[in-house]
Amino acid sequence: MTGEPDTVDIPVGSAVLRDLAAEGVSFWLAGLSRAALADGSLKAWIADAHISGLVLSASAMTREIRRTDDHAYRDQLGLLAQRHASPEEKVRALFAYDARWACDLLSSVHEAAAGLDGWVCVELDARLAHDRRSALEEARTLALAVNRPNLLVTVAATDAGLGVLSECVADGIGVNAALIHSAERYEEVLDAYWDGLERSHEAGRNPDRVTCVATWELAEVEAAVDEGLGELGGVRDTTELRGRTALALARTAYDLQERRLDSPRWRALRNAGARPHRLVWSGAGAGECPSDPGHLAARVRQVEEIVAWRTAHVLPRGALAEAARRARPRGDSLTGEAAAALDVMAALRRRGIHLGCLAERLERVRIRRLERDREELLDAVQNPPAVSTYR
Repeated sequence: MTGEPDTVDIPVGSAVLRDLAAEGVSFWLAGLSRAALADGSLKAWIADAHISGLVLSASAMTREIRRTDDHAYRDQLGLLAQRHASPEEKVRALFAYDARWACDLLSSVHEAAAGLDGWVCVELDARLAHDRRSALEEARTLALAVNRPNLLVTVAATDAGLGVLSECVADGIGVNAALIHSAERYEEVLDAYWDGLERSHEAGRNPDRVTCVATWELAEVEAAVDEGLGELGGVRDTTELRGRTALALARTAYDLQERRLDSPRWRALRNAGARPHRLVWSGAGAGECPSDPGHLAARVRQVEEIVAWRTAHVLPRGALAEAARRARPRGDSLTGEAAAALDVMAALRRRGIHLGCLAERLERVRIRRLERDREELLDAVQNPPAVSTYR
C-alpha cells in the first residue's frame, strides 16, 4: 500500500486555485483520513484554500490506522471492540463517523453553492462492484447512517453499478459515479442517472434534491495510453501523442454533456427541477507513487489544461499543493473543442491504441486494487497496532 506524506500542506490564498474557482472549477481532496478532520486541517483548507469537496477512501483510513499507535480512530475502535463488532461493522461505523464530520465541515459550502458543491464522497465496498443487490443495500445503509444532504455514495460504474446508480437516485440518494474510463460508459451513466431522476419525479420527489457527479479516471487512461505508445518503439510520431489523452477525453466528455443537456429528455427533467450533473476529473487513482515528480508534474498539467465551468478536479494532498503553487491555467479549454479531441482519438486508433478495450482492462485492474484496499482495511481494524480501552 502506498501513500503520500501527511506533512504536505496546501498553500493558503493560492492565486491559482482562486482564479480557477472563478472559472467554475472546484477542487476536491482525496486521500484524507480522520487526522485531517481532528487537527483542523480540512476546516482551514475549506476556509482559506478553496477546497470544496472531499473523497474518503479505504486506503487512507488504513494508512492512518497502521501509521501509529496513537491514531485518530483509536478510541472508536476500542469501543467497537468492546461491542464485539465484526470487521465490516467497524469499517461501516468509521466511514459513517468521518463522513458526518466532513459533511458538517462542508455544509456551509454546500449551502452557499445551492447544493452544487460541498460534497463528501464515500466509496462502497469494491467487492460488491458486480453485485447489484448487495451494493444497493450497502448504499442505502450508508446514506441512512450518515444522514447528511451533502453525502455522495461512490458507486463504481460497472454494468451492475449502473443499476445501483439509478436505484439510488430514484431513492433520493446522491451518487458519485466513479471509474469512468470511456465515452461509452459515460453515456450509460447519464442514461442511468436520468432514469433515476424520472422515477424519482414520478414518485413525487423533487429532482433538485438529488444529484450525480461523473468521475472520469483521466490520469489512469493517459498513463496507460502513454505506456502503450512507448511500447510501439519504431512507430513514427508517437512522442507527440504522449500526454494528450486526458485533455482529449475531457473535451469529448464535455461536448457529450453539452449535447445531451440540449436533448428533449433533459429539457423535460430540467422543467421538473432537475439540475445538470458535474463532471469530475480524477488525478487520485493513477500511479503507485503519488509523490513521484513525474506523477506530480502530470497532475499539475491536468489542472492547467482541463478548465471549464461546472467541473471539478479530485487530487491527493501533495498533487493539489503542487498545482496550487505551480499550475499556470490557460482558461476554458473544453468548450467547442470536440474536433481537436477527435483528431487525437483518430491518431491513437491509427497507432493501434483502442480506448474501448483499454477502458475495460483499466476497470478490472482498478476494481482489483480497490478490493485489496478494502481487505487491507478490514485486516487493519481487526489487528490495529493498539486500541484504547473505552471507559
